[in-house]
Amino acid sequence: MKRWKDKLERGSAWLIHVIAWLARTIGRPFCRALLYPIVLYFILTDATARRSSQEFLIAALGRRVRWSDVFTHLHTFAATLLDRVYLAGGQFHRFQISIEGAELVTEALRGGKGCLLLGSHLGPFDLMMLANQTLVEQPLTILMHIDPRSRVRRILGLEDQASRVIALDRPDSLVRAYAALERGGLVAALADRVDGKAPTLMAPFFGQPAAFPLGPHVLAARAAAPVLMCFGLYEGGSRYRIEFTEFGPASDRFGRGAALQPAVDRYAARLEAHARRFPYNWFNFYPYWKAR
Repeated sequence: MKRWKDKLERGSAWLIHVIAWLARTIGRPFCRALLYPIVLYFILTDATARRSSQEFLIAALGRRVRWSDVFTHLHTFAATLLDRVYLAGGQFHRFQISIEGAELVTEALRGGKGCLLLGSHLGPFDLMMLANQTLVEQPLTILMHIDPRSRVRRILGLEDQASRVIALDRPDSLVRAYAALERGGLVAALADRVDGKAPTLMAPFFGQPAAFPLGPHVLAARAAAPVLMCFGLYEGGSRYRIEFTEFGPASDRFGRGAALQPAVDRYAARLEAHARRFPYNWFNFYPYWKAR
């Protein structure tokens, strides 16, 4: 069984270059029209993404999934990928970005212990990083997996954000994130994908057991910093929303392994609740429940 990191990024580099160039020189409406044949091409040629979309949507929608549902799902992802060209360039004026729960972040940071934001691949998480200046003045550090093969991040200009990213595959990753929290900083961690080498716990997710990484919850327990969940979500057209919600207290700072099960279960339950509200924002296009 291949892990998500084994699934090579599809699409030739020249095509991604062309789309990025068109977006910057011709404009968003024309490029959005181009997305329809591009998405159709990937539905026809990427069986793994197509089947994974169907599997998730059946669980999230609770009904038989139509071809149009899969198209909408992949088109939503493609639309947000296109918009990253503008977000990376700081062109926030192109979009209607609403923020809910920003006061929770402000309140959490007042304690001086920093704040850990637990994110996911529900929606374009890059929105959290690229639009940080619209939230709070505190710099945001992202703890996430970095795929060195990724052409999209490089071509679309997302590599410029690298100074704010801590790669999870380094031995000092959690130590650096812990230090950022100790300085009173804002740290965001993607907590819905597992690396085959990292410790995990199983939790029910849409009625099936799924593996979730332990690292972010270990960080929360050790740092004893306030924890929030966060989502960057696409609502269609030019509309995006950023949501911050309460997560509850972190586990005992000396807890490890199975002692973190309640936190992992709580994360999975709240991610599921949001995924039911925004099913087409689920951007894990691989056999999610088979990940170990």
